[in-house]
Amino acid sequence: MPSSAVHRNDFRPLGSIRSQILIFKSLALIFHPMAKVHVIGAGPAGSIAAISAIRSGHSVHVSEEHSVSGIPENCSGLFSKDGLESLAGFFDYRKFIVRPILGADIYLMDQKLSVRKKEPIGFVCDRSGIDLALSQKAESAGAKIAYGQRVNEDFKSENIIGADGPLSSVASRFQFPRIQRFASTLQAVLRYKSEDPDAVEVFLSNSRFPGFFGWVIPKDEETAEFGVGVELPHRAADAWASLLKMKRMAEAPKPKGALIPLAIRQKTAMRKGKKSILLAGDSAGQVKATTGGGVIFGGNCAALAGKYAADPLRYELEWRTRFSPDLSIHSALHSYLAGLSDADLSLLGRRLKRLDLDGYLSAHGHMDKPTKMLRPELATHIIRNFIGFG
Repeated sequence: MPSSAVHRNDFRPLGSIRSQILIFKSLALIFHPMAKVHVIGAGPAGSIAAISAIRSGHSVHVSEEHSVSGIPENCSGLFSKDGLESLAGFFDYRKFIVRPILGADIYLMDQKLSVRKKEPIGFVCDRSGIDLALSQKAESAGAKIAYGQRVNEDFKSENIIGADGPLSSVASRFQFPRIQRFASTLQAVLRYKSEDPDAVEVFLSNSRFPGFFGWVIPKDEETAEFGVGVELPHRAADAWASLLKMKRMAEAPKPKGALIPLAIRQKTAMRKGKKSILLAGDSAGQVKATTGGGVIFGGNCAALAGKYAADPLRYELEWRTRFSPDLSIHSALHSYLAGLSDADLSLLGRRLKRLDLDGYLSAHGHMDKPTKMLRPELATHIIRNFIGFG
């Protein structure tokens, strides 16, 4: 054997594998030291932010103004399958499925677009159950949750995550730019037999539901959630009466109301003195303006907030890079539809049917990410149908 040859056994690790792991963890703490984080709000965004912060090595205190997570329930609980999968690392959504959804009937006034899939595109879930499971997971991970604790100034640390809803006290306290557009919604579960219990109904009419829409979401074979939304300053009560009349519902329980942001805050993170303040979920306006859905986008952004709790600039850059393109498309589509008269909506419906848009959406539609639908097949589909009906 040549003298320059080196025997394999001469390569020995510096200590045991366990020792090396401890060294790497120590180095990680040097460059990313443990921080104390105060999360305001124990809804989905707050609990996910808390779990993510703990996984990043931080200690977490959570303040929740209500006596329990998930109450009051102000969400329809309809989520896309892909969106739920994106949060699978935080909770097992399969435990909370109430009903699978295979499609939607979308009414642009008198024009109906029917979108159907062979497999579920989404699920109606027990939203209160999800909220409770997430808060319990945050506690089991090590977060200390104080219920019945409303916080305006007495923060427990220099690193603050505001996940306290669209009228965020954290955002007000630190003078973040205001959210400019909101929807007011009303919803209730009624006895109702849907023609297709696997599909939701969506009603667009700016005379009945100005700036938003009405909906019917099947819960089971005998009941469905009826809901309406209007962009403020319109009155949701007028829209509620319109939906009941349109669906010929003589009696209905008193609906529950909610406020939904329809615009992203211009700024969602800052450093003020020694404090790092981040906003996540509805408090940041991380909501689909087309539907008002905020759990999926808000939850994914909250995971980044927990990870970068002490680095506001990194958080702002990360979430906007990853999620702003889709949220911006939702916002632009909402603004366009909200500006149409009922006659214009009907005309748009006829044109979309002429282009067989419902057929394209049945094949390539995505509930959360419109950027996934911007593919070569869309141009091919439009050209083929335009020529065919030209």
